[in-house]
Amino acid sequence: MTIAIHVENLSKCYTIAHQRANRDESLRAAIERSVRSVGARMLGRNSKQSVVLPNDDERPTEDFYALNDISFEVKTGERVGIVGANGAGKSTLLKILSRITEPTHGRITIRGRVSSLLEVGTGFHPELTGRENIFLNGAILGMPRSEIRKKFDEIVAFSEVERFLDTPVKHYSSGMYVRLAFSVSAHLDPEVLILDEVLAVGDARFQRKCLNKMRRFSEEGRTVLFVSHSAPAISQFCSTAIFLEKGQIKRMGPAQDVIEDYMQQSTIGMDELGPNLLGKCVLDPPVGDELVQIETVEVLTQDGVDNGVVQINEPVTIRVAFRVLQRSDHIYVPNLHIRTADGTYVGIVTPSSSEVQWLDVGAYVADCVVPANLLNDGTFTVQSAISSFNCGQVVHANVPNALTFAVVDNLTDTTYRNGYMQAIPGVIRPRLQWQIGASA
Repeated sequence: MTIAIHVENLSKCYTIAHQRANRDESLRAAIERSVRSVGARMLGRNSKQSVVLPNDDERPTEDFYALNDISFEVKTGERVGIVGANGAGKSTLLKILSRITEPTHGRITIRGRVSSLLEVGTGFHPELTGRENIFLNGAILGMPRSEIRKKFDEIVAFSEVERFLDTPVKHYSSGMYVRLAFSVSAHLDPEVLILDEVLAVGDARFQRKCLNKMRRFSEEGRTVLFVSHSAPAISQFCSTAIFLEKGQIKRMGPAQDVIEDYMQQSTIGMDELGPNLLGKCVLDPPVGDELVQIETVEVLTQDGVDNGVVQINEPVTIRVAFRVLQRSDHIYVPNLHIRTADGTYVGIVTPSSSEVQWLDVGAYVADCVVPANLLNDGTFTVQSAISSFNCGQVVHANVPNALTFAVVDNLTDTTYRNGYMQAIPGVIRPRLQWQIGASA
């Protein structure tokens, strides 16, 4: 198989200038001083209070490497996803590959015509109509007008903006803009299609339509580079993925393996989620009252590993380790609040009255088994608490956002999907029993 994209020792360095500031000066004083200086200059006075700004050469500078000596190859017809945190260098890489910006060091080789859709607002002239921009983009790609006309009806039909085709695109909504821009990029016969996170602007139906188009595009022997923060979209659409971190390639390989690594790394150190470690939360000191305290909360896979990344078709155990400190009449009930990454409740789960009992002083563990094929793929947070109800409702221990775990679909069970390879919406995806037969 031929190589479509070859990147060798690629670096992009930006020089950042920092403004010196008088830290002892208040904002109000700075504004007053600046206004007096402007007024004095307008009146032709040589005010002693005029502001002298440092020259650019006098400002402290810093070299920032958005990309730092990266190398990789993409084969013809390959679908490659690029993931990484904000600032990792994803967009910079795509801009260099699209010839929008020049690298500082290194070289790239691309075989074939390249079409890019990097951000809303790029590539279209806002004063021109949708119709005019279709022909403009085709001309930029080097296509003769007759060839653009052959594709015109197909482009308009796919974009679904025919009603507004003769309206200047500056009046389009972001969704309409992306519809037309993607349609143009995908239908003007490029050999390499480069897409940034722009598809996130479209609705779910149009995203699926675009993914189907890109899949057919790849099957025709064309190459796709796709940046997205959606792990399911990358794992389901791409065969290969690149994980960028601080301008360097942390990992490149099969998409599913790279996504698992990325999801594990991206949740480590998320201080806003409280004592959150992917797969395990050790509370030091323990959380609770004088009667009972929670010591650890962890997610265990089928193999007993607490890495926090579980397969959709495997059960997962959420284990709460707690300690009873004093004898009392309370019957302690562990409970878990499971939410999606955006805070949507999946549910609150507690043991039944037959599963709890009075506990003496000592250390205990409570295991809650979430069955396979119940949760949909995605990221979930767990809040752990211990309550009692026999002496009035009392919350003895509560750990909000104790930990995060990710459910991933490795797409191996294609019989259950019936060949459908796109993202399946919903918080849960239970495998229920069906019976199909002839009616009486």
